[in-house]
Amino acid sequence: MLAHPHVLANYNAWANRRLHGICAELSADEISQDRGAFFGSILGTLNHILLVDILYRERIEGIDSTFSGLNDTLHSDLSALSVHQSEEDDRWIALTEEIDPTTLDEPFVFWTLGLDNRDRREVPKHIYFTNLAQHQAHHRGQTHNMVSQAGLKPPSLGYIDFRMEMDRSLITTPDAG
Repeated sequence: MLAHPHVLANYNAWANRRLHGICAELSADEISQDRGAFFGSILGTLNHILLVDILYRERIEGIDSTFSGLNDTLHSDLSALSVHQSEEDDRWIALTEEIDPTTLDEPFVFWTLGLDNRDRREVPKHIYFTNLAQHQAHHRGQTHNMVSQAGLKPPSLGYIDFRMEMDRSLITTPDAG
């Protein structure tokens, strides 16, 4: 069984809090240093994660994007970015709370972002939500690596860790005897 979008939204918020927390231990120069990632720096990658979270939500809400590209900078400092990410995470949690699982096979139509090359896409809703979760995990993994490059030990962002922390009934221990 696939995870419900509401569970994925909660996981995303949990992982973002953990990752932003460790990133806050770095200096502004370390956050902005180009580390060869697709979006350059830790700050660039975290901006991209937030931008895509907003883009996906706006599509669901029927709002036309004002972004010019996937590398737009929303915030030039981590503190403001972290606050905005937390607010966006809360929006996703609220948005997904009442989704009826029986509607997840229904088609969702959207346009890709691009000034010169916009493509119409249609996928089942469950694929749309799963793709967002995969995208977030992909770029958090890149950020996780860049935090390591900066000399810090990044926190675990594993889905199993999230579920075990959120639902203690998932934790099993071997019988003692």
